[in-house]
Amino acid sequence: MKYNVEAVIVKTLLNLGISPNTKGYHYLRDGILICVTSEEHKPTFSKEIYSQLAKSYNTSECSVERAVRHAIKSGWYRHNEELAGVIFMNTLQSANDVPTNSVFITTVAEWIRVNYADIL
Repeated sequence: MKYNVEAVIVKTLLNLGISPNTKGYHYLRDGILICVTSEEHKPTFSKEIYSQLAKSYNTSECSVERAVRHAIKSGWYRHNEELAGVIFMNTLQSANDVPTNSVFITTVAEWIRVNYADIL
């Protein structure tokens, strides 16, 4: 099950323009996986997700947050417009807005949870 969910996350991130060699990609992938597989549907970011990622990658929460922000921002300018429109619908104010870390992770996780419920 985990591998199927992870494959969906990877495919989604690639289609959203975030490449695996971008700093923060792995944190983003694992953060979305935590959200998708979490029993609570809204884990708090700084307390739970960033600390879990920081521990597993042996780094600081601040470094995780900064790297995730970098991955989102760098990928946002080369993303698939159609997919981004479907996933983010009306969560962004304009087409030029870049989603925050929490908006990106929770929105992608919720989209995967809704559209791929059969593999969860």
